[in-house]
Amino acid sequence: MGKICQYIEILLAQHDYVVVPNLGGFVVQTKSAEIFPDRIIPPLTTIGFNPLMLHSDGLLAIEIARSEAISYREALEFIDKEVGKIKNQLNTTGNARLANLGQMKLNSSGNILFSPDLKADFLPLNIGLKEVYLVRENKQPKEERKKVTFTLPSTRMYKYAAACILVFSLMFVTPKLNDKRHLNSADLLSGITIKTIDSSFTEPQIAVVDTLSSDTISVLSEALSVVPDTITLKNYHVIVASLRSKKMADTYCKVLADNHFDQVYVLPPDKIYRVAIKSFSDKKMAIKYMEDLRKSDRRFESVWVLCN
Repeated sequence: MGKICQYIEILLAQHDYVVVPNLGGFVVQTKSAEIFPDRIIPPLTTIGFNPLMLHSDGLLAIEIARSEAISYREALEFIDKEVGKIKNQLNTTGNARLANLGQMKLNSSGNILFSPDLKADFLPLNIGLKEVYLVRENKQPKEERKKVTFTLPSTRMYKYAAACILVFSLMFVTPKLNDKRHLNSADLLSGITIKTIDSSFTEPQIAVVDTLSSDTISVLSEALSVVPDTITLKNYHVIVASLRSKKMADTYCKVLADNHFDQVYVLPPDKIYRVAIKSFSDKKMAIKYMEDLRKSDRRFESVWVLCN
């Protein structure tokens, strides 16, 4: 049962529904966001099951035939065997686990009830969406401010302190008047200083260029001429497949490379391995390449552009 579930997951990641003959159809549905007191659940994409969708469109058989390298008839026989296993398990135990899709049960009337897995990480619209938990702020009581008391001296102490400051300021600040020696010496020193400055002043000369050798100048010019190339980030990737394991992604890359798609590679995994056939730095170029690829090759009718 695990193998057919893997193919159903791959097709649901690319299409809106998958019909399993003699069992029913799996349909991609959208679930609205939910807000709780302690968390917020983002809008998610879930899987529904309709037991009345019994008419096969051949999409599942074509995917199995291509992946397993078998004929279309052998793929239909493979599907019948897998569906038979699921029904036998339902009749025996009353429930059947379908890998990451969900769980099937039989009610008292013999009808199939399907409970989808809430975390369908293989669907592209669910990648990166996680629950946000709300943390309540613990308000702590404010600490009481400590009171500091200063004791000031009496006004009589201020009078004595002011008198002492006035006496000391008169002793050190009072200028000396009519001191002719200081005046004469000041005039003589000022004249000597002016003459010294006039006789020793020369115009500065700039000779930095003469001190550099020709080899040094050439090395500096080469160093200044080296400018790093602008790095172009390719943020737009044309995705052709989203697979569960790296082995499947590498195998698909090898198949595309053999078909002359030289720029195909596997993006860094984020719960799923995406295969990018080509990446671009410009969004318009990526969209144009996607549209041309859809028109030119029927294998890539469901390619899409991922921006990161």
